Amino acid sequence: MGAKMPRFLVVAMAALMLSGCAAAPERDRNIMIGAGVGAGVGALIGSASGGPPGGWAGAAIGAVSGGVIGSLVRREACYIRNRRGEFWQVPCEAPRARSEACFVGSSPWNVSQVPCWRR
Repeated sequence: MGAKMPRFLVVAMAALMLSGCAAAPERDRNIMIGAGVGAGVGALIGSASGGPPGGWAGAAIGAVSGGVIGSLVRREACYIRNRRGEFWQVPCEAPRARSEACFVGSSPWNVSQVPCWRR
């Protein structure tokens, strides 16, 4: 009975993290996945070089750095320019039909023009 309890806790925590990732918005999901991967890699490297205390320190440092990197990861957004020359970010799933020009990019300053979607 005692040997099965740690395994159950690990499985329960993994299920909790995966279900939290599925229900979170994309930005938060990237942060959680980055923190989880960073903690795992940090714990592996830390325990190999410093034993159990190094594993805990490596997991903490890896989780923070992985979370920061995860927050920087963003998918490309869709932008349009209307007839008045205004630049707007729009959902990629529901583009506007009356746009002058359409763009895709990671920010309004880093875009490339694409053909406009018509309905």
